[in-house]
Amino acid sequence: MLRRFDGRRRKIAFIGASYKFVHQAIRDFLLCGRLENTDVVLYDIDRPALQLEHDVIGRMIRQKSSRITVSMARSRREALDGADYAIVSVLVGGLDVAEAEDNICQEYGIRHTVGDTVGPMCTSRCLRMAPLLLDIAADMEKYCPGAPMISVTNPMAVLTHAVNTHTKVQCLGVCHGTGFQIGQIARAFHVDENAVCVDVVGVNHLGFIQRVEIEGQDIPAAVLKRKLEAVAKAGYLDTATRTVDASEWSFEFFKLTGLLPNNGDHHFVEFFPWFLARHAFVRGRNVYGLDRKLHSAAARRKNKAWFRETVSRWAYGADPIPDMDRYGGENLMDIILGLENQGYAKTSELHLNVTNGGAVPNLPADCNLELTCHITPRGAQPVQVAPLAPYPLGVLMPLVSLNALSMKAAVEKDRQAFLEALLLDPLLQDFRSVRALADRLWKINAKWWKPVK
Repeated sequence: MLRRFDGRRRKIAFIGASYKFVHQAIRDFLLCGRLENTDVVLYDIDRPALQLEHDVIGRMIRQKSSRITVSMARSRREALDGADYAIVSVLVGGLDVAEAEDNICQEYGIRHTVGDTVGPMCTSRCLRMAPLLLDIAADMEKYCPGAPMISVTNPMAVLTHAVNTHTKVQCLGVCHGTGFQIGQIARAFHVDENAVCVDVVGVNHLGFIQRVEIEGQDIPAAVLKRKLEAVAKAGYLDTATRTVDASEWSFEFFKLTGLLPNNGDHHFVEFFPWFLARHAFVRGRNVYGLDRKLHSAAARRKNKAWFRETVSRWAYGADPIPDMDRYGGENLMDIILGLENQGYAKTSELHLNVTNGGAVPNLPADCNLELTCHITPRGAQPVQVAPLAPYPLGVLMPLVSLNALSMKAAVEKDRQAFLEALLLDPLLQDFRSVRALADRLWKINAKWWKPVK
């Protein structure tokens, strides 16, 4: 369906007022120049966060003298009513529930670095997140039928799959993870990131880059390994999160297997049992040097406070908002322009979480994968690839099954599926205690199952 806005304004509903994400997306809209006929409507049950995001976006619009408008909705229904797009960035229970889950897991010897994509923390998180995403999608079916959901919400693979499986809403999962490795490649070859094109096949936060092209030339694996070694050890400062993410272990994996992970070590190490199992800790220290990457609720609260203070300074301070000429990395603008057949603002290839649909022939057609896609008015069109070789297939197939079980547990409240998902998880430490772990994680999530409007 071709979306045209010649005679009317485009309405984009943001459900969730993320300090980290929403205003960065609007900055891209402002820089693009082709989305001026847009009304942005924000909604969140956290009213202070909603007000702050509204105010900083309003100031950004004035600073750029743009015709984009921003307003706050009083209800989810008001935000979605007649929307052309719904962009979802939400978290049920906040950091308190994540901290409780992490504490329980640590009692059973389980450590995470992130816990939003794999690990028992992730499977547990699905229980409270899937009902909300499905509830939002149900509202979309009533109040803005035909509008796509663009989700930046984790656990992305499970939630995107749930919406596409159980509703009529087309959901695209957007993750900037592959941008990390593209940035590493660009730095290694001393080129602009827009000069780098890659093909990715995998699940969210563990995709394998199968092809690298720089300025139209395919780069041999041997050259890529040689060039990447220095930047892999040095790491990359993510100014959005104020963290340095190296790719030392993901690069070593690349040297061993020929498979280049699309994320740095922060996400990569959670997918393999070698890095975070009990044997990887000696006298309380991680032998792979991952201590600073371990999940810390205190550090996350500190980082959230820093985001809030920074955005408050931009919204209400005297100085102009900085970096207003720098694009972000979420690609929402590119998706919208592609769906409207306007061409791309920055890139012709996006790396999205979508239904496989046969793009990877020897993985289930109905599973959710992170793939290189082109965006057309018909939606995301994944790039077709050859059947996976035995090793990458062996890595990914258990994760596909784990995600399917996590979705079943969350959507159907199926405790057996939840237990089986934990048994497939690479971070599980003890078979004898898995039932007790499952019972405790299930219990702390039960109060969050009913979505809050």
